[in-house]
Amino acid sequence: MTAAAAARLDGPAGADGDLLELQGVGKSFAGVRVLRDVSLAVRPGEVVMLVGENGAGKSTLKNILSGLAAPDEGAILFRGVRYPALSAAEADRLGIGTIHQELSLFGNLSVAENIHLPHLPSRGGFLRRRAMREQARALLRDAVGAEIDPDAEVEGLSLGERQLVEVAKSVRRASSVLILDEPTTCLSLPERRRLFGVVRRLRRQGYGILYITHFMEEVYELGDRIVVLRDGAVVADGMPGEIPLPRLARLMVGRELDELSLAPPPLPPDAPVVLSARGLADGELVHGVGFELRAGEILGLAGLVGAGRSEVAELLVGLRRGRGEVALGGRPFERRSPRAAAARGLVLVSEDRRRDQAFLGRALRENLTASFLPSLRDGPLGSLALRREARLADALCEEVGVHHPGLEAPMVTLSGGNQQKAIVGRWFHGEPRVCVLDEPTKGVDIGARAALHRLILAKAARGAGILLISSDLPELLGLAHRVLVLHKGRPAAELARGEATPQRVMELASTGRAA
Repeated sequence: MTAAAAARLDGPAGADGDLLELQGVGKSFAGVRVLRDVSLAVRPGEVVMLVGENGAGKSTLKNILSGLAAPDEGAILFRGVRYPALSAAEADRLGIGTIHQELSLFGNLSVAENIHLPHLPSRGGFLRRRAMREQARALLRDAVGAEIDPDAEVEGLSLGERQLVEVAKSVRRASSVLILDEPTTCLSLPERRRLFGVVRRLRRQGYGILYITHFMEEVYELGDRIVVLRDGAVVADGMPGEIPLPRLARLMVGRELDELSLAPPPLPPDAPVVLSARGLADGELVHGVGFELRAGEILGLAGLVGAGRSEVAELLVGLRRGRGEVALGGRPFERRSPRAAAARGLVLVSEDRRRDQAFLGRALRENLTASFLPSLRDGPLGSLALRREARLADALCEEVGVHHPGLEAPMVTLSGGNQQKAIVGRWFHGEPRVCVLDEPTKGVDIGARAALHRLILAKAARGAGILLISSDLPELLGLAHRVLVLHKGRPAAELARGEATPQRVMELASTGRAA
């Protein structure tokens, strides 16, 4: 930490000991009220967990504190100084660092350049590349425990690696407050543990931390205080011991939430094989992966970030070039492409749905129905039946719980979680024979998560084969009939449901063998 940063960190707090405070903040977009009279405070050396369903206003609140949006009413106080709004430059000057759910990295720049932007180290007008590289390497190693090449282009990194670079970048810029928006959604269990260590160390150093998450176990493991948002308003603010999990769930969703006991539907012993793969390889991250998936079966695919799980999914549907044999329903699937896969009843919900499967500038209605346009035309060459399309879009929103200001709202105006639910709903609505689901509940709130689990189980019960990729071990082990564990792109073991314990899966994923 620089001397200037240390001075800012040691500066006086507000009159009540608060480092950062919101007072009566309100915000609307296009006439829709997003935040209502929100007041909360973050003190030095405190981790405040901000929770709520998608669309509750968490991202808007984060953007206001980061200088990316201005409140319509109310004020922001930093160390007792009142600001009607913060600019991004002011937030940076005050030492407020933010880890955004939607990564703010430049794909064509190196890891080191991204970490140091916008203040690249220079001397005499020349960029100090060696110093920048070494500082980035040390920050990645010490702050997040990651061995990532600082010269690598960000575009070539996996989503999990990009998330770790984003964490390192934000930790470097923060000197008083760190805001984390769903920072662990792309991280494996060991990487989450390392990030928790970073949070605890910064708390000991006196940072104020605002932590947004959908993972309830993180709330109670890290939080000093819990603030619950619902429909844009603060409905609870208290210590973890004062808000047990059942009450927290009720506060978030405004109703009783049935706890879903995860268990896959019974699998008939004569269920036919709907998907088989042999010798899948891409010469880079995947080496000799093979498996069979039967109708009605949920096969879990486990592994650490970089183990090749998403790459296996891409090889299956033809998004990635490689070798190996794939068969659907016993018939070879040779000239693989996403269009051909969908025509054969194989669909992929990709991990980075915002980048790969969302049309951000188009209406929510169009995003929801994009896969069903032929069935929504009046005849083969007819025009689009807009009323039927709107009814379908409305039904999909209801099915997966998409909160939205209107079906004609651009996709980009929805929260990240609601964008994800819309894409999942699009693919779930059809009757595919095989669903490849890559982190299907990433960034989704507790109510929608339970709804998506029910949808996955219902799909399997109706005979669809499901390949489930998830970094959330309780989810993976709860839903899957079997688990295939990958280690550095190679199959480490295939475990039956009764054999797949968290400890055994992590041992295999980490070392390639059981202890």
